[in-house]
Amino acid sequence: MPTTPPGFLILDEALVSAVAGDSLELAGDEGRHAAKVARIQVGEQLLLTDAPGRQVLTEVTAAGREALELRLLADPSPPVQRLPRLTLVQALATGGRDEQAVEAATELGVDQVVPWIARRSVSVWRGEKLRKGRAKWEATARAAVKQCRRPGIPAVAEPVTTKELLAELRGRSTAGTLVLVLDEQESAGVMSLADRLRSAAEDGLEEIVVIVGPEGGIDPEELTALRATGARAVLLGPEVLRSSTAGPAAIAVLSALVGRWG
Repeated sequence: MPTTPPGFLILDEALVSAVAGDSLELAGDEGRHAAKVARIQVGEQLLLTDAPGRQVLTEVTAAGREALELRLLADPSPPVQRLPRLTLVQALATGGRDEQAVEAATELGVDQVVPWIARRSVSVWRGEKLRKGRAKWEATARAAVKQCRRPGIPAVAEPVTTKELLAELRGRSTAGTLVLVLDEQESAGVMSLADRLRSAAEDGLEEIVVIVGPEGGIDPEELTALRATGARAVLLGPEVLRSSTAGPAAIAVLSALVGRWG
């Protein structure tokens, strides 16, 4: 008979020194939802993950109104250490397309997402919107982690303007980091993503950064400035993809090319 898989929850504290037999409390929003909404009961098993990617199977030993007491049934697995790391710089987009990109990229293995306030972004975060927008992306990533049961939670960085992004890239477009720009305006003489990765594979990559523009594409002046930092324009395929699709598609291709997927 098939068995029901254990529930999957996120632990906000790191499972650094925990070992089999230890007890811990699942509180906060996650514990409250598990106790009040999901109504998880004593004796049920839960698989926990923390932000670095440790996972451990637990059993519920007590269920309160807003928290659960758990007992670890095994030692936590080691934190996830995958190289090269995959970072998506996603331009803000309208209609929730940027959140769709965050959700899909999380399911497909992205390690970090950077919100980019591009010149052509119709949706712009200022003031309180900066905090609320980032919080919404973080919630989207957490929900996607629970949906796909992946180890670890991708970090959502502070939103950046083009000026801030360029300053950051000048320090990262060095040995060990490959920065790729997806832009539908690029065509003749531009390498495909796969060819570009193969040409850089011998450099011992530690991180691959993928930059995706908003609905109207990356402004030509921004594209020139990005390339001046060492970023390299690539083609993902012959079709022009939506801003919600391009980044996750690139992450999927990269996950296969760098050996994360068999």
